[in-house]
Amino acid sequence: MKGLIESLEKTSEVDYLLDTCFFIHVFKNDLVKKLVGFCKENKVGMSSFNFEEFLHTDYKFPGQMDHHIRNFLKQKLLYNIPIHVLPGDQDSERKYVRDFDESILKIVQDPSDAVLFVLAIKLKADILTKDKHHIFTAIAENYSNKYNVKVLKEFPN
Repeated sequence: MKGLIESLEKTSEVDYLLDTCFFIHVFKNDLVKKLVGFCKENKVGMSSFNFEEFLHTDYKFPGQMDHHIRNFLKQKLLYNIPIHVLPGDQDSERKYVRDFDESILKIVQDPSDAVLFVLAIKLKADILTKDKHHIFTAIAENYSNKYNVKVLKEFPN
């Protein structure tokens, strides 16, 4: 799986960023065709940070789901946005966020979610997430609106 992720085109410009939980949600809920269509119509990516998070959880997926994820990644419809932060290193996660705006850690208290939030603002990319407790909040939405960045919990119409 790691090789497939590394083979994805790297970029620093996308229209939408997928959170790890949203990516997993797509495959658990048989929304792969919707994701394929969405990626064909929009420039969609995941950060290297979120791909690493995903790789730490992929051993838990049933074989069929793993197969669908591999087939999707082979299509190379998703972009990889490299950042120099690794999941689990909360000091570097906090530093990445504080270097942009220290107040974000008060809005998005989970440092790993805050990393995605900051990246989305830097790229001016909307976020697709299922994490309703950390990123999909009114306060986070008000903050991101200043940058014209939306936090979505479903594919946009």
